[in-house]
Amino acid sequence: MPIAYSIKGSSLARDLWLYKSARDVAPAARSALRALLLVFLRDHGRCVRRKAGMPAPTHLCVVPSGRSRPGPHPLAALVAPYVALPWASLVARGHDHPWVRDLDPDRFQAAQPVRGAAVLLLDDTWVSGGSVQSASVALRQAGARWVAAVVLGRHLTPPDPAAGVPFRLDCCAVHGAGPGLNSLER
Repeated sequence: MPIAYSIKGSSLARDLWLYKSARDVAPAARSALRALLLVFLRDHGRCVRRKAGMPAPTHLCVVPSGRSRPGPHPLAALVAPYVALPWASLVARGHDHPWVRDLDPDRFQAAQPVRGAAVLLLDDTWVSGGSVQSASVALRQAGARWVAAVVLGRHLTPPDPAAGVPFRLDCCAVHGAGPGLNSLER
């Protein structure tokens, strides 16, 4: 479930590109993305879970980056202090090119079993959906019973018809209604 459209040239597209960098503006990009994700999860996490037929998450996981970076994934580092769930870890099997966009059931492997888990899978960007789908398969192969994915930005390039649809914090990406009493914890 993409939270928002990341239209080429938009502030969201720029933040998604900058937050992993060492540039001076990276802290501001990280702050904006953290707020976007945490507010979405607070207000619409329940909607995503309901759509996936999933109970409250028991684990959190981040889709591994296409590029090998030392340390935790920047998205995990961004939200870890704010979400009190155990982490499920995926590792890239290293047999494909980092820019492959297709579903590959062998792209990732879970670092440990997650039998019966309800995993909230996070990704920063969605181009084709292949990475998040591949990660979901790896979690299911490791025993996860449920996997619900939330992606910060769905990359679009105008003139894609969806590129003109603005992000609305008061509108749920799943069912279109306002936030109400939705919460990640409920």
